[in-house]
Amino acid sequence: MLQLVEYRPTQASVQLSRPYHVIAETADMNTSGFVESTEAYVNHTVQQSLEEIYATVFLLKRIIEHVVLVLGIPGNILSAIVWLRRHMASKNSSAVYLAALAINDLVYLLELCLVVLIMDLHPSPRDALNNWFFHHVMYFVRRTAPYLELMLVLSFSIERLIAILLPLQVYLSRVACGMHCAWT
Repeated sequence: MLQLVEYRPTQASVQLSRPYHVIAETADMNTSGFVESTEAYVNHTVQQSLEEIYATVFLLKRIIEHVVLVLGIPGNILSAIVWLRRHMASKNSSAVYLAALAINDLVYLLELCLVVLIMDLHPSPRDALNNWFFHHVMYFVRRTAPYLELMLVLSFSIERLIAILLPLQVYLSRVACGMHCAWT
């Protein structure tokens, strides 16, 4: 069977500056010191390159996780503090939505931080992460936080739409609610 193989120069042919492709038979390759079959060589190199790609992707994922945690946790804490100030929350109803959104993101990031710390520092992370209580709490946080975020963004958008389409009614309802709260 004829196959196209890559020729690598030996000591006798050092003057060759680049690899040449030659057509050789498998039997000749075995006697000349090449790998037994090109299929095994290709499978081995493909497996090595896939392992390198997986290692690179895993390292990139870990770096992105750490950057998100380092920037996200303090940013969400500061955002929640700013939006929950009395003068900001009392004048702007959107501040409550944005503060709730920051707190929701903060809870999700703290859960991610806990998982990353367990993976990095715990001697047997699988045992710790597969604990029944820990697993169910983390599952609950991971499943509810994204949906809660969507609901907060939706309610914020609807509140802004109502404020834009019916500005006078929104103002009057705020005044009436403020007067009602003041009398009670």
